[in-house]
Amino acid sequence: MEEFIIDNGQHLLIRAKLIYLGCGSPLFNGALEINSGRIERIGPFHELKSQSAGAQLIDLEDLIVLPTLTNTHLHLELSPLKLRIPTASKFIYWVRSVIKKKAQLSPLEIHESAKWTLRELWFEGIGLIGEVTNSALTLDLLANSPFCGYIFQEVISFRGSHPLRHLQDISSRFKVTYSAHAPYSVSPLLLQAIKAYNNKRKNLFAIHCAESLEEVEFLKTGKGPLKDLLIERGQWQEDFKPPMVSPLRYLHDLGLLDEKTLLVHVIHLEEEDFELVTRTKVNLCLCPRSNLYTGVGLPNLPKLLQTGVTIALGTDSLASNDRLSIFEEMKTFKLFYPDVSPLTLLEMATANGAKILGFKDKGIIKEGLRPDFLAVETKESKSDNLENTLEEFILGEKKVKIRFYAEN
Repeated sequence: MEEFIIDNGQHLLIRAKLIYLGCGSPLFNGALEINSGRIERIGPFHELKSQSAGAQLIDLEDLIVLPTLTNTHLHLELSPLKLRIPTASKFIYWVRSVIKKKAQLSPLEIHESAKWTLRELWFEGIGLIGEVTNSALTLDLLANSPFCGYIFQEVISFRGSHPLRHLQDISSRFKVTYSAHAPYSVSPLLLQAIKAYNNKRKNLFAIHCAESLEEVEFLKTGKGPLKDLLIERGQWQEDFKPPMVSPLRYLHDLGLLDEKTLLVHVIHLEEEDFELVTRTKVNLCLCPRSNLYTGVGLPNLPKLLQTGVTIALGTDSLASNDRLSIFEEMKTFKLFYPDVSPLTLLEMATANGAKILGFKDKGIIKEGLRPDFLAVETKESKSDNLENTLEEFILGEKKVKIRFYAEN
């Protein structure tokens, strides 16, 4: 991949076969005029060419331009487990494998693997991330990386003992806050305390939710393999009474669902849960390839889209994925749900994640913003029909050829 760093003294006119801006309809044979380190104009190439005297023309020919991608949910600390955790028929098998193998990792191994994973993310065209950490071993890497985003210090404590000390941001490009692991691994009072911590600071509250049937069983009955796991790990709370409702309803009854909450996975939802999603305007992050890997199934994307809430994409970790590619997450959804529009998937991969994470100037290409976009090659995209081109782009083999960004 070539990197094109745009300095404030350059005046450029960049043309491409197709330009997707992060929302709305893409431009066929479109162009971006960049001047003084900002995107000055966007439009049809034939119009901008006659209006941008003195600009250096960069013709990207058949490459497709789009904003840098957003990976809204990942765990860098699990990077050393790539290809060391088998795919699972049941979620609990995968969980137990991860716990066992992670305990064998050294801090150095985690740190070095995370370093190479960040490099992979860069070459996959990702610019904005929602990183979940348990050990803080990756903070120095992220502070010195070119990425932006959230760092979630994940809390796991069903017994409810975990002090929530003030967390300092590591750089101006990252927000740092607490997140809760899941409804079955954090006590009800601690879930509310983490939400209150984030509300006070106007931060996003994130939590895995409705990921597995084991989670549903635990909250409905208070029994099952997740209870067994909590007992084994000394985390069982004897006075816990199961709420006997779905995971989503449980979080709602605790007062945790609103526009500053991010639910990850949301696979096993009941009929009333979809109405709750609509009413609370909660944000969603879906990780389809991870879900297939761990044996939990796929979220009902068409029905979730009908709720009208903001939905983004994540990869989860290399313990449940062989590649941290948002392109592959889009492709997976398109293969399983062919009627979902390519534009919907592209928006989930770019602007939606940036909106959820609170970076309104990321994930989009817009006049007045500093350039931060990709030029992507796809061998299959030969059509001059917009819908066909977009579908071929989603399903075809892709490679980021050039990454454009402005100097700091």
